[in-house]
Parts: sequence; C-alpha cells; structure tokens
Amino acid sequence: MFFKSEYHLTIKAVKKSLPAVVGILITKHLSQLEKEIGKDFIKGISLYGYLEKANLIDENGMVKISGCSGFFVSSDGYILTNRHVVEDEESSYTVLWQDRSFSSKVIIRDKITDIAILKVEGENFPYLEFGDSKKLELGQTVVAIGNALGEFENTVSRGIISGLSRDLKTSAENGSQEFSGLVQTDAAINPGNSGGPLINLMGKVIGINTAVVLGVENIGFAIPINQAKKILFDFKKYGKIRRPSLGIRYI
Repeated sequence: MFFKSEYHLTIKAVKKSLPAVVGILITKHLSQLEKEIGKDFIKGISLYGYLEKANLIDENGMVKISGCSGFFVSSDGYILTNRHVVEDEESSYTVLWQDRSFSSKVIIRDKITDIAILKVEGENFPYLEFGDSKKLELGQTVVAIGNALGEFENTVSRGIISGLSRDLKTSAENGSQEFSGLVQTDAAINPGNSGGPLINLMGKVIGINTAVVLGVENIGFAIPINQAKKILFDFKKYGKIRRPSLGIRYI
C-alpha cells in the first residue's frame, strides 16, 4: 500500500509541476563566434556548412550553442535557473514553453550561489510553489524535472535525498566554482537538466538541479531552494542582492 501511495503521489506531483518548467535555448550570433574563435578557423573546418546541415543556425545568423532548464516562480514571468548556464553576456536566451518562444532578460547572475533569475514579458504563467529546504530529510523521495541534453524536454527522474549540506568544487573552462550546503540526490541529473527544479511529492520545489559527478552512478546535486527564495525576495524589494560584508577577506 505504501508503494502504491507513493507511486500516485509522484504522478500527481509531476502533473502539478510540469506546466511551470521551461526550456532555455542559448544562442549566439555567428559574427560573435568568429571574434571568439577566429573567422579563418571557422571557414577552415567548414563550420558554415555544418551549422546549416545540422539546423543549428537560423535566418538571422544566430547559432544554437546549447540548452538548459528553468522554471517559473511567479505568474508575471520570473524564472529561476543556474547562473553557469546563462553567464555569457554575449549570448541570447530564449525561453521555450508550451510550444511558444519568449525573449528573456537575465536580471540576476549570482556567482556565489550559482543562481540566476530571468524575466519574460507576460502574465498568468503557471509557477512552482516554494518548499522549505531546511526541512528535508535523508531518504525523502524527490523528483528532478528538466530538458535532458537540452533535447528531451520534460524528462522526469525519481530518487531520494542522499545527503545534505554537501560541499562541492566544480571545474570548467572558465574557472572553478565552490558550493556549500548542496542537496545530494540519486535522481538522474543529466546535461541540460541544469536549472530545472527538484520537487517533493507535494509538487513544491525544494532545489535547483545544478551538478553531477561524472564517472559514477547517481550522484547529483541541487542548490537548496531557500537560497533562491532570499535572492528573489531581495531583488523584488531592493532591486539587488543584499549580503552583509565585513570589508575584509582572508587568504
């Protein structure tokens, strides 16, 4: 009976949450790519022909770079996602939702938490309710939703909370990032899932999917949603993120 009940709760939570999940298409103009990697190099590898054949370039010269996930947190078009997927200020970010496309503006990029806030114009968007990440317990069932590989939209995976308050250091081409207080889960998180919601069985978001350990099975991490709640509150009230500062730093 327990498993049957949990099964139905999972389906109910997914149906409740899916309408608020979005895809984010990341594009950059071909002229900008030429500046970054060299026009001669691009022509040397026949990138123009490849982009056309792969349908990665549109009539305006915008090249598809990648895709990621996000989710509405208010009816007036505020979206939460990861900063690391929208950090390039030269790129454009198009929100894909229910077979519609929306131009978006990145209004917050917070490197400390790796949280970003996007805004699209419109009203009456479905949005996720916030849970309380301070009340999470080991073994609790959770569900990750996102656009796996930036291609398979609304991919759902179920798992449990495997760990709390995890510290993690990630590496990338543009530098490393240190995280603290992450939620660990064995729900499958794949490239493209970044920025998507981690929800509980009540359909409330309790984390933002952000990282996975490569080369092992089922070790993924999410940013606790309470961190995002504070950033969103600060922006709406003060127009910026407010943090206390001592005016000193240590080495």
